[in-house]
Formats: sequence, C-alpha cells, structure tokens
Amino acid sequence: MSVYVDEGFRPCVTECATVAFRVCFDDQAQIFEVSAEALMTYCGAASKRRRDLLVAFEDAQLEILKVAEKKWSFRPTEPVRLGLAEFQTVRH
Repeated sequence: MSVYVDEGFRPCVTECATVAFRVCFDDQAQIFEVSAEALMTYCGAASKRRRDLLVAFEDAQLEILKVAEKKWSFRPTEPVRLGLAEFQTVRH
C-alpha cells in the first residue's frame, strides 16, 4: 500500500490558515488539512504567511504523510484536520 500526496490537487492555504491537500491510499483519496500551528511547531514554518506554510508543507511532506496515514478514515466529503494533537501522538 502506498500513501502519497495527489499531485493533481495542488496543496493550498485555506481561509482558516490550514494547508489543504489530497492524499491517495490504494484506490481512495481523502482531503486533509494541516493547521498552521502544527506546521509552525513540527514542520518549521516561520510564520502563518501563505508562502511560509506552503514551503514548510513541501519540506515536511513525508512526516505529514505519516501523520495522515495514522488518521486515515475514508470520508470523501469531509476533510480530516491534522493539528498539534495528531502530530504529538505520532511523533512522541
């Protein structure tokens, strides 16, 4: 089973200061959102500015995928939010 970020859905910063992206797992795809706080705390984002969040997302994509894989629950209409608690659980 391979888990990867869907390149056809470009990661983007939402109104809520999260980075939304789509993960593919087997033949299913799920939208995830990583909070700005998680990106700043665990992924090295310098600020909540759009560019800083996207750069941190790109740099930490493998770690973010590990967290997303642990939180996988296929609900095609609802994004799965990855915040500080989810990163703490996986990284500690």
